[in-house]
Amino acid sequence: MTGEQFDTIARMIRAREPARAAARLVLVDGLTQADAARAHKMELNALSNAVRRYREFDRSIREAYGL
Repeated sequence: MTGEQFDTIARMIRAREPARAAARLVLVDGLTQADAARAHKMELNALSNAVRRYREFDRSIREAYGL
């Protein structure tokens, strides 16, 4: 996912910190969820849920536009 795609989805789902920043590290920068969760002092399951929401939203957009 590009940074622009991530930012668009984050606005649409009204993402909040620190989940937004940690999810960006995973989805845009390629860090593991464990490393990103540690970096932002989050529980791994909370970050996992956030990443899943971004991926589901991304998938829905792509399906709707036939991408």
